[in-house]
Amino acid sequence: MVDGRANGDDSLVFANEQAISPAACAEAWRVLVVDDEPDVYAATCMALRGVEVLGRPLEFLRADSAAAAYALLSEQPDVAVILLDVVMETESAGLDLVARIRGELGLSKPRIILRTGQPGYAPEMKAIRDYDINDYRIKSELTRTRLFTVLTAALRSYQTLASVETTRTDLEYLLQAQTELLAANALPAFALRVLERLAGLLGVPADGVFCSEQRRSGEGDAPCRVVAGLGRYADWSWRRLDAFFAHPEMEAIQLAFGSRRTVQAASGLAVHLHSRTGSDAVVFLAHGKRLDAHDPRVFDMFVQNTAVAADGVRLVERLRDAAYVDGLTKLPNRSALADTIDLALRGALDEPMRLLLIDIDQFSELNETFGDAIGDALLRGFAERLEQEASGNVRVARVANDTFAIFGPRDALTPFELIKRFDPPFAVDGIEIGLSASFGGVELEAGCLSGGEAIKMGYSALKKAKQMGHRSVAFYSHEVATEIKERTRLLHGLRQAFDHQRLFLVYQPLIDAASGQTVGIEALMRWRADDGRMVPPDRFIPLAEQSGLIKDLGAWAMRSAVLRCAALRDEGHVLRVAVNVSMSQLLEPGFEQMVADALAEGRLPARQLEIEITESVAMQSPDIVLPKLRALKAMGVSVTIDDFGTGYSSLASLEKIAPTRLKIDRSFVSGLAEGDSSGSLAGMILDLGKSLGLSVVAEGVETEAQRLKLVALGCHELQGYLFSPPLPVESLSDWLRQAARNVDA
Repeated sequence: MVDGRANGDDSLVFANEQAISPAACAEAWRVLVVDDEPDVYAATCMALRGVEVLGRPLEFLRADSAAAAYALLSEQPDVAVILLDVVMETESAGLDLVARIRGELGLSKPRIILRTGQPGYAPEMKAIRDYDINDYRIKSELTRTRLFTVLTAALRSYQTLASVETTRTDLEYLLQAQTELLAANALPAFALRVLERLAGLLGVPADGVFCSEQRRSGEGDAPCRVVAGLGRYADWSWRRLDAFFAHPEMEAIQLAFGSRRTVQAASGLAVHLHSRTGSDAVVFLAHGKRLDAHDPRVFDMFVQNTAVAADGVRLVERLRDAAYVDGLTKLPNRSALADTIDLALRGALDEPMRLLLIDIDQFSELNETFGDAIGDALLRGFAERLEQEASGNVRVARVANDTFAIFGPRDALTPFELIKRFDPPFAVDGIEIGLSASFGGVELEAGCLSGGEAIKMGYSALKKAKQMGHRSVAFYSHEVATEIKERTRLLHGLRQAFDHQRLFLVYQPLIDAASGQTVGIEALMRWRADDGRMVPPDRFIPLAEQSGLIKDLGAWAMRSAVLRCAALRDEGHVLRVAVNVSMSQLLEPGFEQMVADALAEGRLPARQLEIEITESVAMQSPDIVLPKLRALKAMGVSVTIDDFGTGYSSLASLEKIAPTRLKIDRSFVSGLAEGDSSGSLAGMILDLGKSLGLSVVAEGVETEAQRLKLVALGCHELQGYLFSPPLPVESLSDWLRQAARNVDA
């Protein structure tokens, strides 16, 4: 099926050659016999019947007068040779027709051979020169052999003139084509122009496809795609080439890619474009003209110049990608998003528009835990989910490491609907990882601001959302902007406070409900600002988590609490110390080792350390959290679920976590004495703890009535201002001694 002879040209391959044999494709030379004697036409046809000249057959046309010849040539100018009688309607009819052919019709290529049966009517030499006559013969001289010789010479001359004219026309066409191709700066537009221009060069319909290997620098083999299609192939555009494997055109296209040569097939012509950048292309035209019927030099110039231009377009695309496309997710980047918003704001907005910035909660910790490869896979998966349901007028972009953006009509962008997209965990390398996201939004109106300013406002709203906690949503307002400035000032102060050791721990006692003895203390972080005011923990702890400062703060708090508990043990107070741990800390690589190092430094038994985590921390990304908790419990450290009842735990998840204790949130304790629904919830949590064999601690106990109710319900431990507020280090030992004396009394 494949013939590599290539008709003497090793850059051309034939496929299915029987269907495209040269004999079937050769065009006949058209010879016009102009004579008022019918026998002359018949004799000429008979003498040259079945003869081929220069590899092509002859086709004879007849005109019985100069007027008839003129009319025929006006409609059919592709006549190669004209055998013209001198004397017809008039004695000068032949010469007059020559003048009109060359002058009025402008036909300079056809070779004109004057024939006369009367030697006395032969034209003078001046007439032959002036009228551009190519030969003159007496009819009696034109035997079969001489007629063949004369026609061969005339046709060879015509072929040369036609080739020169075609080459000149093709070169002009080639110059215009290359100018257009070089002006294209995007591959799809370039591909369409190549199809149109190659079809025009070969004189065939623009029915075909431009296929390209979508390989970039540093990448391995990549599937070929149809960059553009025209005519019957229009719906092939931007689809993988292997989707059309069963189509007959694929033989030529695949052979062209494989052989890296141009392929002539029954289905058409597949032109190979060699790339110096490693992304070859093939241009396929259905019903392609045989190349041996065209000047190979012009064709080769077109192919070579087009291949160079294709590399230039790919370079422009790569430069544009570097400036406007995110390399990891292939989404538009921040610059591209800003331009898109600018364009929308310059026009007349038909509907309200919205910009949403979306940040993956605690992604940096996940990335450090699992490594960059899994982190990158999570980012790609996150981008895919954002794009899954994006309509045609919604744009998705990646504007920072783990921050994405969606821009489009307000009604199409509902944050709480988008949040649901991330509920199912992401499966990467056999690991299921849960992700959540926070949203910062900006409502846009025509002409109100630029794309860059809109993104900055989105960041301000996003910071507000992250301050509110995971899965939160906030929209930009002047109040939000003011709050963000204050938050930035607060963060700067927090860093300075930590660096200058102005943060400290206080300890609130844990009381055994039955005996009244102190069984533990909870370490709580405090910050006194330079002006002496106390900054509430619910303001600076989330700030520390979002800024990454919690890693250093958490390690310091763990070490300080363990050392304090060890010092109290040396004083005779054998207690456990509870330390709150955030999701950011748990996700931190080496967290378990940090805990082990703190215990070793303080020579404190692991059973005296308790880790407190919230329900939301326990249930987010269980594939990460549960192994860490198991490692801590294997060391002997106990685990308490803090603020129980305010999150979304289930019995199944509690069994997986297997905590040591549950701590009832203070909101359920406050209503115990009044008998409202919160009190019944506290009772339900106590019943659940009993059924699972867990100790239950109630925090926020402030009245005697609450204490009595909790004791009656079977609560194991109590904590709250009824017993003691959080105590500074210098007061803790004295309080413990006094509390012990009170119990003994």
